[in-house]
Amino acid sequence: MKKINHIHISIDKKLCKGVDGCGLCIHVCPKEVYKIADSLTDKGIKPPEPVNIDQCSGCMLCMMYCPDFSIVVEVEK
Repeated sequence: MKKINHIHISIDKKLCKGVDGCGLCIHVCPKEVYKIADSLTDKGIKPPEPVNIDQCSGCMLCMMYCPDFSIVVEVEK
């Protein structure tokens, strides 16, 4: 298995329904990478916010379970 050197997580806030409307990414993440954002988006929702990226294992469960395709996880090996 190759060691993960860098992980980049991006969330398209225009596509995301927010944690109150969905929140699957927070619930499926085994490493508790995400938290609820403190601020609202233009749509008036609180999206997930990746705060513990150093804990991310690169499993991509958040990206696979996101029904809105708003999360992209890029893993550099």
